[in-house]
Amino acid sequence: MDHYAVLALLLAALALPVVAFWLLRSRTRLHGLVAAGIAVALGWALNLAYAFAAQDPAPAADDNVAIAAAFGWACPAVLVLLTWLARRFVVRRARADKPQVS
Repeated sequence: MDHYAVLALLLAALALPVVAFWLLRSRTRLHGLVAAGIAVALGWALNLAYAFAAQDPAPAADDNVAIAAAFGWACPAVLVLLTWLARRFVVRRARADKPQVS
């Protein structure tokens, strides 16, 4: 696969879980854990696709695919957690700045 296509797949694997979680939480009525699960699964699938696309044609090069299959969820999970923390901070700040109506 072309080098730039593999790089674009890696960038999508890093950015799409964050964007998907943010959109699922703000646009739908999904519970936070369901939205996080969907975003992490999307990131895991893209990490696995990146490992397949970036592997060498050598027969012993399937170690990256096995590692991505086992631990490809970790990076999207951390990114979604950081997104959840940032969103929570922003929402709480907006609620605190809003004047109370009595």
